[in-house]
Amino acid sequence: MKKTIFLTAAFGLLASSANAAILEGWDTSNVTIAAGPYLPYTTYSSVITNADGVSNGKVNWKEGNVKAPGLQVNETVATTYTRKGVARTTEVKCLMTTGYNELYYVADAPSTWIEKECTDDLKTSKRAKVMNTVTAPLELDFNVVYGPTNTYKMEQKLTDGTPADLWESYTIELGTRDANGNFVASTSGDGLGFSTDKGAIFTSTVSTDNVLPLILSANFAQGLAGPADYYHPEPGYFNPEERMTFSMTADEDILTSTGISTTYSDVFGSWLNSAGAPIAIFHDDDNDINSDNVLMGNCAEGPDDNFVHVGTHTGDDVNGLACNGTWVNWRGVAVGGDPDQLGDVAADGLNGQTVYPSVTAAIAAIAAGEQNVMYMDYVEDAANLGLTFWITVDESFAEDKMVIRYSPVAAQ
Repeated sequence: MKKTIFLTAAFGLLASSANAAILEGWDTSNVTIAAGPYLPYTTYSSVITNADGVSNGKVNWKEGNVKAPGLQVNETVATTYTRKGVARTTEVKCLMTTGYNELYYVADAPSTWIEKECTDDLKTSKRAKVMNTVTAPLELDFNVVYGPTNTYKMEQKLTDGTPADLWESYTIELGTRDANGNFVASTSGDGLGFSTDKGAIFTSTVSTDNVLPLILSANFAQGLAGPADYYHPEPGYFNPEERMTFSMTADEDILTSTGISTTYSDVFGSWLNSAGAPIAIFHDDDNDINSDNVLMGNCAEGPDDNFVHVGTHTGDDVNGLACNGTWVNWRGVAVGGDPDQLGDVAADGLNGQTVYPSVTAAIAAIAAGEQNVMYMDYVEDAANLGLTFWITVDESFAEDKMVIRYSPVAAQ
């Protein structure tokens, strides 16, 4: 095969302009990956540098079952069913995080390390953590090599990691690079496009209102809002019935947000930056403070809006946090109901149980033998949007690079 490719190029038969349809991997030639050794439960970054030497963002990972560099192209061959004694298999391709499946991963037992796969269940940390640190385009480059048509599912979170900007909208574009390394937008019929999971590139505009979430969706974490389901035995904290979402439209080469849901905006306003995340009370229900913990109460404004909107705070998660407004509890409260106010949680505790004012204090209590602690921390998921979409690279695509460009728009 290598000899055939060489001869084709030698005789000028346009080898570079056909059959370029396999994403070989994330191109990290412009990425600075944090150097190890890495500490467990610590967040590290792969910083992306533009052609002008400036960085607008990065890919983060929290060391543990997720490993450097935090993003990969993955192909999973999964057995789906057996018919008449013959096992049928399907190939699932995706863009996801790197590391090991946490259902099997034991940190100090390498024999248990099974690499993450596209078909892993929800809640297995498979979404890559993409973060804009500036309200400006952030671009991910992928190398493309010869092969037949392929379709890839994007599994990611997109985070507003700016120091102070709130976002009101965003676009996600597909493209490639010119000879000088500049972004060139994908064009109609060039063999690259957003698509269905079956590889049908969109030829007209579709919307999150009329396609399945599996195909196209932008959701904030179910722990914030949404009904209970197989993977989430407890309903969302702020709204037990409806998710916090962005609506989107998709054309062949661009995804465009068309509005944030009132379930989000009523509580947080515009899309929050991670540095401005509000505080809440969390319950470590499984004696593992590094796993997802249950949101039990939050710092709110009020009473003008019935304590719906989050409030401001002082302090930090090392030395201690304090609510400037009122502590309330929406856990189990019906939409439109009145929150149970928690009062001075730091002084009085919650239901007779101490609430530690910081993560540091909670970890110290755990080290001293306390179980199922409650503690104050930031609602980080308010800044993290979970995105699902599909990209098809047709065998007619003539470039050796695919670029995904994220362009947020600041709220006015």
